[in-house]
Formats: sequence, C-alpha cells, structure tokens
Amino acid sequence: MSAAINSEMTEWRRVHKEIERDIRQLRVEKSIVLDDLHQLQLQREEQRREWEREREAMEERRRGHVPFWGEARLLSTQCPGDRVRQYDAPMYNLLVEDDWHGMCMNTSMTVAGRTLASPHSCINYGLDAGVRGYWSIEVNTRECPRTIWDRVSHAASLDFMVVYLPSLS
Repeated sequence: MSAAINSEMTEWRRVHKEIERDIRQLRVEKSIVLDDLHQLQLQREEQRREWEREREAMEERRRGHVPFWGEARLLSTQCPGDRVRQYDAPMYNLLVEDDWHGMCMNTSMTVAGRTLASPHSCINYGLDAGVRGYWSIEVNTRECPRTIWDRVSHAASLDFMVVYLPSLS
C-alpha cells in the first residue's frame, strides 16, 4: 500500500477510536443524567406526597374548625329616631388563612331574639381586637316608642286596667 493510503487508514483508525471513546463517554454521561433525572423525579414525588399530606391535614383541621359569634352587644341603649338599634359581636375561631370577610358575612347570628343570616358589615380590627360583625335591627314600638303618645299608650296598656262598673242605682 502506498504511504498516503496507509496514512489515511491510520488517521481513520485514530478518528474511529476517538468517536468510539466519545460515544462511550456520552453513554456514561447519559447514564449519569438519567440517574440524576430519576433521583429528581423521586424527590419531586416525595415532595408532592408531603404537600398532599400537609393539604389533607389542613383540610382535616378546617373541617373540624367552625367560626362562631360571641355575645351580641347593644351599642346604644337610647332609642334612635329611626327605631333601628345597632348591635355588634366578635367572631371567634377564625384561622389566620381564613377569608375573614367571607366567614363573617356567611355566619348567621341571633340578635335580639331574631336569627339573621349575616351582619350588614364586618370589620377586621387586627390581631388585638379581631373581627367584629355589625347589625342594624328595626325595633317595634314597645321596645322603642316613636313619640310620647306611643309611650303613654304602651304604659297604659301595661299598667292600667279600665274596669267598667255599671251604676247600681
């Protein structure tokens, strides 16, 4: 064989060996990458299961948790001109992550003997004072008479009894 062909063959063998070495190196690297990928998938699945357990624990805690109203308080004992009395009450057992306004507006309360579906407003005073609901309740004339004559007629109906005695003569 000629020297040029011999040189080409030697060069081809050298390149072929480099390609085989590179392919082996790529297979090793692929194996390492696949191992790393598999490890990351396992870690991701473990993290997902941990988050799922946390979510289930939170849901379990939420199912056992029910916000409730404290005792309603009359804001003023005087009868206002419009015969609407203002009450407020604190809300208890709210979790930090709760939607305080939604819970407040969707929790019923008995105020002045009346069960009301929701307050007319809710205010969050922060961690110190908490959430309070406010109700406006129209009262009847016996609870809050409109005029002095309402008061007199109410008092007369309670305190005085008119007795008719026919004359005996």
